[in-house]
Amino acid sequence: MNQTVNPSVGVRPLLLAMLAAYAVSGGAEERSLAATVVSEQAYSDTTTMVAGRDLDTRAARDVRDIFQNETGIAVGGGGNAITQKIYVRNIEDTLLTVTLDGVPQGGNIFHHQGRILINPDMLKRIEIDKGGTVASVGPGGLAGSVRMTTKDARDLLRPEQAVGGMLEAGAASSAGQRYGGALYGRAGNDLDFMLYANHGESGEYRDGNGKVQRNSGSEQDSGLFKANWRMAPGHALYLGYQALEDKGTRFLRPHLVGYTGAQVSVPQRLEQSTLTGGYRFSGDGLIQSADLGFFVDDNKNSRTNASAVFGKPNGYVYGEKLAAQGINLLLKSRLGEAFLRYGLNHHERRAEALNPSKLGVAGNTGREESSVSGAFLEGTLPLGQRLALDAGLRYDRYSYTDNHRQKFTSDGFSPNAALTLQASDELSFRLGGSRTVRGAGLKEVFMIDNGPGTAIYRNEKNLKAETADNLELSANYRSGGFDFKAAVFRMNIADYITMVFDAAAANPASRRNVGKVESNGYELGAGWRAGNFRSGISVFHSQPKLNGADLGDGDFSLGVSTGRTWLFTAGYALPAWNVDLGWTGKYVESLRYQPAGAGEQQKKSYAVHDLYVNWLPLGKEQLRLTLSVRNLFDKFYYDQSTYGYSASAGQYLGYADPGRQVRLDMNWKF
Repeated sequence: MNQTVNPSVGVRPLLLAMLAAYAVSGGAEERSLAATVVSEQAYSDTTTMVAGRDLDTRAARDVRDIFQNETGIAVGGGGNAITQKIYVRNIEDTLLTVTLDGVPQGGNIFHHQGRILINPDMLKRIEIDKGGTVASVGPGGLAGSVRMTTKDARDLLRPEQAVGGMLEAGAASSAGQRYGGALYGRAGNDLDFMLYANHGESGEYRDGNGKVQRNSGSEQDSGLFKANWRMAPGHALYLGYQALEDKGTRFLRPHLVGYTGAQVSVPQRLEQSTLTGGYRFSGDGLIQSADLGFFVDDNKNSRTNASAVFGKPNGYVYGEKLAAQGINLLLKSRLGEAFLRYGLNHHERRAEALNPSKLGVAGNTGREESSVSGAFLEGTLPLGQRLALDAGLRYDRYSYTDNHRQKFTSDGFSPNAALTLQASDELSFRLGGSRTVRGAGLKEVFMIDNGPGTAIYRNEKNLKAETADNLELSANYRSGGFDFKAAVFRMNIADYITMVFDAAAANPASRRNVGKVESNGYELGAGWRAGNFRSGISVFHSQPKLNGADLGDGDFSLGVSTGRTWLFTAGYALPAWNVDLGWTGKYVESLRYQPAGAGEQQKKSYAVHDLYVNWLPLGKEQLRLTLSVRNLFDKFYYDQSTYGYSASAGQYLGYADPGRQVRLDMNWKF
């Protein structure tokens, strides 16, 4: 079927922002205003930036550690890497654009496990857009984006080095260990390369009550290769390859520890590999830079039944495969005072059931395909001396063929705009809005060959595109060693698509547009630095709802309800000893909420404290030793973004978070 989103409706937030900019620009005083879209990356002042150096200092090991100090970002799933899911303002990562070196990540393989695994050691930076995002990030980010960039040789080499190496190792009190290394170098200014590999093992951890969390251990191998060749002034080629494998004995539904029927333990393996390459140009003409890149990405998830489940006999080997490929073109130009970014994207995805058992059921083919082609333009324009307008526009066309040979197409415009007022050297205000269109696409890959009983989930014929409206007002103040930020936001997603089971319906297992998602909330944060001391406090709260009802833990691939969350940080540097001390405290308030079709439920409050000591024995980054203690007081708790308490079962079904863990990590560059 065809579904076209009305362009006039989609452009409305952009027009309103431009009119607002015009209305207030007349009285602006003469002063300079820094652009919020810079030459090497696109971001707004609502973008959260996580630096790789910060991850190195804290010796982050998994997704939970990466986002440990980020307000408004939660990672549920306990201490098992395969079950961890990212929630940005309580919305799950399936509704975000998640990229690694520009390559779309994730994809909904199986709703009982996470889908984003990454080794933090080689991350250069992470950019998180909460809510709306800029046009150049890519298609389909209804609730924002998470953009990860890996390091290359020039991030590791010292100025005087031509060839270098790195060794790393770590141990943890919960029977965890890891080790790895890298070799990197350059030939003059023309060629550089890096080769990195890492192996990690984690045993079954204990919670704060000393109870072993079964099947929480894993074994993980990862690798990264990157090379850059500057073949002529202003011209360069690049190539990259990264791979990750996570394996272990899991529960059949990996994140359901206490669920009846999920106690069967089966060996499972997740394999990921990504090939990237392209051409970069830099100059001083009309086109100041260009990046033409391609990618090929493969994800494979497999398991072996230990008993007859999911309609498959004991010993049956099956799983899911998700493959993607595409090209991206990004161009940058400057026209007078305006800086422009524009380009094209074309992405394709293919999902397959491995060793399917339900071929032919309701016409099931065991595979699905989707594609999106888009063009975008965005820029920053100073309006007087105190105002700046950031505006962007995407046009995307989506195509999707499901496992029942039904075809869906949709297209539409996705505008975004933000007006920034620099009220003084210390104080600024920003009003931003966006509308994002995401066409119907691949269903959860597991459901291509599985469903309730003999049924299988089938898309309804009138499946429509999803659209998200995001609006945010923020203020930033910085003076001396003090800074403060406040933001209020509102998000609406219309025609949200999910799977529905209704035993009384003619088609009991269907995938359809089910209604409207709403989330309103706020973030507040303040920081203070004085000499070698630093501190911070922040608070976040949102109330996500689906058709007016609070989100429950069972709203997989959508989001979760959590209590008001407070984050406290403090640190102190001892330059004479080359030591840095850090503390993070997190307090989540209790929550009463009522999901659809259920009575009032409650989540308990908890407070957790983490410490680290970072020491550079040689006074430089060459050798780093990090001693950290996670969950200092051995608190027993369930993260509120973890699935979850079941009123019908009368117990928690997911993983409790780890109790006290002591870690020692070493990184040596030579």
